[in-house]
Amino acid sequence: MIKRVISIVIFLLIMNAVFRVGLVFFHDQQFNDAVREIALFGAAKPDDALKLAVMKAASEHQVPQEVDFIEITRRSVVGVNDKVVIKAAYAVNVQVAPGYVRRFDFSYTTP
Repeated sequence: MIKRVISIVIFLLIMNAVFRVGLVFFHDQQFNDAVREIALFGAAKPDDALKLAVMKAASEHQVPQEVDFIEITRRSVVGVNDKVVIKAAYAVNVQVAPGYVRRFDFSYTTP
């Protein structure tokens, strides 16, 4: 009986950790997709407007992004308008288990 209770508690702890970490990676993927879209359609926009759009996407996808960690560069492509490259980096602390917090660092650069 006690062995079964301990097994259930361990199973629940593992499932809780998987859910919390999975949710962080899900939000990261959604944020990356939004940043890619902003870069794709942002060639005509000024850098400040692009940073504001990235910050809005971060808040929509529950990503703790700061303006200081957003880099915007423009590249000229022959026959096409400027290409916008956005680089964003942030870190998230996740409580994986009671008393154990793990830091996950994320960095994304648009292609």
